[in-house]
Amino acid sequence: MSRQRHPSTVLGAVAAALSAMALLITPVTAGAMEAGTPALPCVSWTTGALPPSPGAVDNELLGVSALSACNVWAVGIYRNDNSALLSLAEHWNGTSWKVAPTPSPSTINFLRAVSAFSPGDAWAVGDNGLILHWNGKKWSRVGSPSTGNLNGVDAVSATSAWAVGRSGNRTLILHWNGKKWSHVASPSPGTEGVLDAVTATSARNAWAVGAFSTATTGKTLILHWNGRKWARSPSPTPSGTNIEMTLDGVAATSASNAWAVGTYSNGTIQQTIIVRWNGRTWKQASSPSPGQEPFLSGVSATSASNAWAVGTYLAGTADLSLIEHWDGRAWQQVIGPGPGSASGLSSVAATSASNVWAVGTFSIGGPSQVFAIHCC
Repeated sequence: MSRQRHPSTVLGAVAAALSAMALLITPVTAGAMEAGTPALPCVSWTTGALPPSPGAVDNELLGVSALSACNVWAVGIYRNDNSALLSLAEHWNGTSWKVAPTPSPSTINFLRAVSAFSPGDAWAVGDNGLILHWNGKKWSRVGSPSTGNLNGVDAVSATSAWAVGRSGNRTLILHWNGKKWSHVASPSPGTEGVLDAVTATSARNAWAVGAFSTATTGKTLILHWNGRKWARSPSPTPSGTNIEMTLDGVAATSASNAWAVGTYSNGTIQQTIIVRWNGRTWKQASSPSPGQEPFLSGVSATSASNAWAVGTYLAGTADLSLIEHWDGRAWQQVIGPGPGSASGLSSVAATSASNVWAVGTFSIGGPSQVFAIHCC
């Protein structure tokens, strides 16, 4: 199984033992939330109806966006008979998941992220400048000013959306103004830079995160949009880190509350990393790092006291799904369902304290398949 947030190849089969588990959680009351009492807001995680896996060889879901408990989009890629990698979009209508036809204009058609603004307005982005738009009836390709790879997207309104990624060795940011996508200048420090995720709360507040390389190490990268330009924001560096760091997910609920998640390594031990914006500075928060090689690939927040992060960690020889929750006081690992003999989560989307979705990939010693879990 690939252990990268944005793999260059589709997940392979991994033979290992995994017991699927579901954690029942006591619901939280509004009064407890206001008082800051640690508690998990949703009742339980469940796999429910599995999304279709159309590929005979490999299937991956890499991004998810939820408008409600009955309107969810997930995107990724699939491959049939070792042929071209084809784009994949699936929709949850409250009862079942169904594949929605999507253009696949090249031989590699990764869809890495999706963002829905309304039932008739959603964006999906991926490699080689692939940008798709949902108009309520179908997905269509939209022209891109860049052939670079796009890893993240966030739709602010019908006339404003951001997409981020990498073009060559430099960071890439594109903006939708309601008529077309345009390139927007972005800082790209070091010898090589990439942006993996973006979030926006208004026309004057957006964040993009990723990583950049120097001659000897990799560093986290955080950029901020103030309504006029993108500028670099100082990012915390964990003590003892001197090899690799990256931020793969970002979420914001206001100008004074944002989260970014990823992983770091000192060459010997790999750990999760979570940093928080408090309106003035980014500060590292303590986060669980179970097993070996844990990493967080996505984060979603609905308030200052409710956020979710997902990823993967290695337990023995098996990849397991990683779920972590912020209750207003601390990040704690939550054990959720993981189908198959190996599984991993790539993305999470929450619309409220009682509606959270996460998507990923699992295998049972054969071709990888997609799955989605729901907490309500």
